[in-house]
Amino acid sequence: MEKYLRFEVITKDRMGITLEILDKLYKLDINLSSLEVFPAKVYIKIKEISERNKKLLKSQLHSIDGVDAIKEVELLEYEKNERKLFAVINSVDDGILYINKDLEIEIFNNYCESIFHYKKRDVLGKNIKTIIQDALMVKALVSGEEYNNIEVKVNTQKGESHYLTSGRAIKDDNNNTVGVVASIKDMEKAIEMAKVVSATDEGAFKEIVGNSPSIERVKNIIKTVAKGTSTVMLRGESGTGKELFARAIQNLSDRKNKNFVTINCAALPDNLIESELFGYEKGSFTGAINTKEGLFKEAHEGTLFLDEVGELSLILQAKLLRVLQEGVIRKVGSNKEEKVDVRIIAATNRNLEDMVVEGKFREDLYYRLNVIPIFIPPLRERSGDIPDLVTFFINKLNKKLNKKVLGVESVFIDRLVKYNWPGNIRELQNIIERSMNLCNKELLEADHLIIRLPENSKIINITAEDEGGIKLKDIVEICEKEAIIKALKKNKTCRKAAKALGVSHTTIINKINKYNIKWNE
Repeated sequence: MEKYLRFEVITKDRMGITLEILDKLYKLDINLSSLEVFPAKVYIKIKEISERNKKLLKSQLHSIDGVDAIKEVELLEYEKNERKLFAVINSVDDGILYINKDLEIEIFNNYCESIFHYKKRDVLGKNIKTIIQDALMVKALVSGEEYNNIEVKVNTQKGESHYLTSGRAIKDDNNNTVGVVASIKDMEKAIEMAKVVSATDEGAFKEIVGNSPSIERVKNIIKTVAKGTSTVMLRGESGTGKELFARAIQNLSDRKNKNFVTINCAALPDNLIESELFGYEKGSFTGAINTKEGLFKEAHEGTLFLDEVGELSLILQAKLLRVLQEGVIRKVGSNKEEKVDVRIIAATNRNLEDMVVEGKFREDLYYRLNVIPIFIPPLRERSGDIPDLVTFFINKLNKKLNKKVLGVESVFIDRLVKYNWPGNIRELQNIIERSMNLCNKELLEADHLIIRLPENSKIINITAEDEGGIKLKDIVEICEKEAIIKALKKNKTCRKAAKALGVSHTTIINKINKYNIKWNE
C-alpha cells in the first residue's frame, strides 16, 4: 500500500503563487497526488519521499515569495470532509446506497450490509444488478424522478431482503442525471417507527402548553368526553400536536392504565397497514414466518390512535368500518373472528367532507369516526400562547443541546407573534432549536432568529397534495446566492469573500457566473 505525505503551505494572498508551488514540485520530479487551494493556503499531497528530499522540498517552497510557513498535516481538507461524511453515512440507522450513471455501486454503508447480506468490499464498483436484479434505482436513473416509501422484497444470492426504500436522482448543472442515492429501511424497523405503544401516567395536559381561550376550550371538551367510549376525531392543520391531545384523552379516561397504541396511516403501504392493524397468520404471505397479533389486539381495552386517517385507501376504510360496527377483527389469512374492545381516536389534517363528496372517503365511516369532532386551533390563532411555548421548548432543549439559555429578548417574541406559522407548533420547536444552536448567550436575540427565506423568495406550506411549490434545490440556491452577495459587499474582493465563506476562490467565481451576480472588483 502506497504511503503519502501531506503539507499545508500558508501563503500571502497573491496571484500566481499556486503555479509557482507546482513548478517547484515539477522541477524536483515529485509526483503530485492531490492539490487543494484556499485563500492564503495551499494543500498538497505527494507520494512519500526521503527525509533528505523532504527537507529539500520545504527549502524550495520557502524560497517562493509569499510562502510564510509549511507544515505536515495528517489529512487534506477534502479528505477530512470525506471521512466525516462516511462516518455519518455509516452511523445512521438506514441503508444508504449510491450508484453512478454506469450503474456502479459507489456507496454501500454498514447498514446495507445487514439488509442485503453482502460485504461492502464485495459490491463496491460492481453493477447494482448483481445484487438487485430489478432495482428501482435503475429506473430512477433513466427517468430522473424520485420515489418514496416503496416496499421491496428481493431474493439475493445471500438470502431474502424486505425493506422500504426512497430514492433521489443526483443531477448536474445541466439537469442531467449522474447518479441515484437511495435510503433503505429494514421493514421490521419501519413498522416499529410507525407505531408507538405506551402506558403513561403523566399528567393529561403536561405537554399541552398555553392558556389561550381557544386551547382552554379544547381542554374543557377533552375533560368532558374523555370518560366515554365514543370515537373522537381530532381535526387540525399539520403540526398542531394532535397526538398530544389524543394522549390527554387516554390519560383522563378509564382506560388510562391500558395500552395507548398509535399508527400513522400514511407511513406504510396498504398491505402492511392491514397486517399491522389486524395481525396475520403464519404462512399467510411471504415472510409471515410466525403468527402475529395486530394493533387492534394490542390496544384491547385501551385506545388506538389512527393518525392521518384520511390517507387510508377505500379498501382499508371498509375493513375499519366493520370493526367499528361489529367490534370484531379477522387476521390476514384467517377465517376466525375475534372480539376486541378498543376506543378509536382518529386524526386528520384533510377536509374529509370534501373527500366524501369526491368519493375518496366513505360517508358511513366518516359518521362513525366523526362522533365527537374536536378542532385543534392553528398557532396563528393562539399567538398569545407563544411566550409560554418558547419557554417550554427552551427548558426542554437546554439539556438536549447542552445549553444554558435563560430566556428571550422582547424583539425575538414580537417577531414570532407576527409570523404566520404555516408549520404550527412543530415549526416553532424547529425554529427555537435552530436559534438555540446559533446562540452563545443567556438570551435569545433577534439575530438568532431565522424564520423565513430571503425577500425575493416565498414561504409555502407544502402538503402531500402539492405537486408544485418551491423545491429544496431552489431554496438552497436562493440562500446561497444571498450569502455570496452579502459576503462580496462586506469583504469587497472575491478572495476575501471566499475566505469568509470558507470556500475556494474558484468556487466563488463559478457561483458568481452561475447566479449571474453583477460584480466588478
